[in-house]
Amino acid sequence: MKARHTRGQRGLIAADLVRAALMEIERAGLEGFSLRCAARAIGCDVATLSYHFGSKEGLERAVADSLQAEVHAPQRSLPWQERFVAIARTYRKIAKRHPNAFALLLRFWTTGPSDLQVAEEWHKILFDAGLPEEEIPALGFATYAAILGVCSGEIGGLLSKPSAAELANIEQQDDLPLTKKLLPIFARLRDEDVFEAAITNILLGIEALAAQKK
Repeated sequence: MKARHTRGQRGLIAADLVRAALMEIERAGLEGFSLRCAARAIGCDVATLSYHFGSKEGLERAVADSLQAEVHAPQRSLPWQERFVAIARTYRKIAKRHPNAFALLLRFWTTGPSDLQVAEEWHKILFDAGLPEEEIPALGFATYAAILGVCSGEIGGLLSKPSAAELANIEQQDDLPLTKKLLPIFARLRDEDVFEAAITNILLGIEALAAQKK
């Protein structure tokens, strides 16, 4: 979905300000991000950002919606499983491109028009899977949070290989027999393996729930 380009105070285009704010978030992180630091990095005044976005939250929502605009809806003629996988993999790519700003996608109920279009596609996928409408809101949140959670874990370091110190600490404990047995598997586990396992099991869960509702 393309964002509408609006020109406002001092002739600045809101979309350009959003891109600049995104670059600043990726440079310095979300902690401490404010209209003041964004204005300083962009080279405009705080009043200009307030004019376009109203507040820091408004700017963060706009940045998040610009990330949602990178998600392109798959053709609806495709099986719902393929559409789900395509969107999920797109979020993984977004997480890797924008690791600092990615957390904004988990902060707001909705961020704007691009987010709403993605939500519509997500809900349609679940509907086409055979879920009744009353089940879609809860499962929509759950599956969306699950995919973004796996992506966040990957870029945040959760899926990194265990260190020598961590392995030694586990080996010293007597009450972790199964974990010790699994250590060789953890050592060779790839991020892709975890992501694909998440997708596969989410799809199986959706299919099982849809079958129960028939």
